[in-house]
Amino acid sequence: MTLEQTVLENFRELPTDKQQEVLDFIQFLKYKLSAKKRLAISDKQEFLTKTQEINDFWSALQDFRQRADLESIDDDTFENLRDKSPGREVNL
Repeated sequence: MTLEQTVLENFRELPTDKQQEVLDFIQFLKYKLSAKKRLAISDKQEFLTKTQEINDFWSALQDFRQRADLESIDDDTFENLRDKSPGREVNL
């Protein structure tokens, strides 16, 4: 028996209100799947657009400098950033 036949057989055994719930769930899954596809296509198009705008390293660097607030980075930004634990012990 195929999966489709098993699902259909079990579906027919359910009361009408439960069959409606199954249908609602199937429609929800289809919507969720189509939303993921739309998002994936949108992300790819955005990525392609951005990569087409930047042709070389210099352009990418300039773009980064415009987006990043480098003036606000100071010593306090990196204070207590590094893990000062001794790490693993090495026996030679």
